Amino acid sequence: MAVLFSDMNPLSRVWVFQSDRVLSAQEQDLISSKVSAFIKEWATHGTPLHASFEIKNNCSVIVAVDESIQSASGCSISSITSLFESLGEVLNLSFFDRFSIAYLSHNKVEVTTVKEFKEFISTGLVDEDTIVYNNLIALKEDLSTKWELPLKESWQKRYL
Repeated sequence: MAVLFSDMNPLSRVWVFQSDRVLSAQEQDLISSKVSAFIKEWATHGTPLHASFEIKNNCSVIVAVDESIQSASGCSISSITSLFESLGEVLNLSFFDRFSIAYLSHNKVEVTTVKEFKEFISTGLVDEDTIVYNNLIALKEDLSTKWELPLKESWQKRYL
C-alpha cells in the first residue's frame, strides 16, 4: 500500500539505493514511475506493505516500509532489489556500487569513485567537514540525523 513518504512512521525501515552517478530529470521520472507502480503492489506473503519512496539529491532513491504494520520478508526485499537491478540495466548505471561516494560540493551533490574521492582529499577539494552521505542508515528518522554527516563523523573518514 503506497503512502506519502512524509506520512511514514519515523521508525520505518529504509533502504537507500544510491546511483553511481547523478540522475537526469528524465531518469528520475522513469524511476519514480517504476518504483511507484511497484510499491502500489508490493506485498509480503500476500499482505500489502505500508511503503513509500522518495528521490533525493538527484542520485538516491530512499524506500521505506513501516514494519510496525507488516514486516518485509526476504522475498519482498529481493523483489525491490531486483527492481533496482533492472532499472540499473535500463539506465546503464548501478545502484549497488559500494565504491561510489556522494558528497556535497558548493551546495550540489556530486557522486564520485573512492579513488577520485581520495584524490579530492589529497588536493583539498574535500576536507573533514565536507558533507557525505551514509547510505547504511536503517530507519526513516536517521535521514535527519545520520544520513548527511561531515566526513570526519562518517564511515568514509578512513579515507582522510
